[in-house]
Amino acid sequence: MHQSPNPSQKKNQSEDSLFVSQQMSRRPFLTASLIGVGALSLSACGADQKQTSSTASDSASAASSPTPTQAPKFSGVVKVVPTAEEVEINPVTPIKVTTEDSTLTEVKLTTVDAQGAPVDAPGTLNKAGNEWTNSKPLAFDSLYTVSWKAKDSQGAEGSGESTFSTVSAANEADVSINVVEGATYGVGQIIEFNFSEPVVNKAEIEKAIKVTGGGDQRGKMRWYSDYMARYRPENYWAANSAIKIQANILGLDLGNGMIGNGNVTRNFSTSDKHYAFVDNKTKTAKLYVNDKLVHENLVTLGNPEWPSVVGQLVVLEQADKYFFNPTSLKLKEGDPHYYEPFWATNVSRLTESGVFVHQALPSAYPYVGVANVSHGCIGMMPEDAKYFFDLFNPGDIVETVNTDYPQADPDDGYGDWNIPFEHYQDSSWKGNW
Repeated sequence: MHQSPNPSQKKNQSEDSLFVSQQMSRRPFLTASLIGVGALSLSACGADQKQTSSTASDSASAASSPTPTQAPKFSGVVKVVPTAEEVEINPVTPIKVTTEDSTLTEVKLTTVDAQGAPVDAPGTLNKAGNEWTNSKPLAFDSLYTVSWKAKDSQGAEGSGESTFSTVSAANEADVSINVVEGATYGVGQIIEFNFSEPVVNKAEIEKAIKVTGGGDQRGKMRWYSDYMARYRPENYWAANSAIKIQANILGLDLGNGMIGNGNVTRNFSTSDKHYAFVDNKTKTAKLYVNDKLVHENLVTLGNPEWPSVVGQLVVLEQADKYFFNPTSLKLKEGDPHYYEPFWATNVSRLTESGVFVHQALPSAYPYVGVANVSHGCIGMMPEDAKYFFDLFNPGDIVETVNTDYPQADPDDGYGDWNIPFEHYQDSSWKGNW
């Protein structure tokens, strides 16, 4: 047999080495390929075997990676009053968050101010942790959000949130009082309450009004309309005393769903007792201070067509000068009672309709103490009018007698002292007016 030369053998050995090397380098890929074929073959021939293999794989994975434990679910019951989305809630209504089977860990009652910034309403959580209540009245016409957090008996945490709104502006009612805080008035001052909305529940409102001081005598209220009521003591207030008025109507239902939107308090004092007694028969006025006569002077009263009213009246206001205009009495030029408009001096008003104490006009001076020439006013000579003006103040009493004319209506000014005290609360009772 013919043999190849050595160089050829070296060449073959070199090729054999290269072949072996190539086989070694390709084997991993062949192995991977064969494994893939086997997997395809198993998949094609036996689905059950694949499921078994998958289950085994899942079991192994589960064994190596434990399933996370879920947080326990809150099982407690938390109640909020008022309930969600309620409207027109009275601001004095207690806001409560309660639970019987859990513990409250946090409660917030929140609204916003005029600038839109959040404001938390104060409240208190009891020691047991099962009831939260607000500690101050809420604002009117506002939207509130109640949010809470709690833990049940198993320690599971829960939370909730709801909203409600308070009484809207259309259903608010307020009250004003006719005295100025800290001012001084005469012993005959009548207290008047004016309500912004009609009062239907009058008895309830009367209970909410307290007047103390001034001799601490009993007093009564009289309703002149659904909007206005007055209070007076049985007798004049004690001189030089302090009186406190409290109208605690916050949250009260005046009627027709109108809710009082705030309490009002006023404090005032009384001066010495000033009392004037004017007698048409003698055409005189006697002025008293603490029941002692200090001055007496002549007067002119209303003429026969405009006679002065009788009875007790209270000084309403004063001015050193006041413009008198006949048109206020519906008088026109050509009317026999017409007078030229003028500025009166040292004026004290007694009725809204136009009864005053003032300095008489120069043209009336000859009639002072002799005849009546005014349009119902009490006219005095200049020095006497000045004396009266300087001595008397709003709230002081002027009583006129013997004019053969009725009293002014009690609500035309403060004619309340003309009503006997036993009849004062009876708004249907009518006196000499």
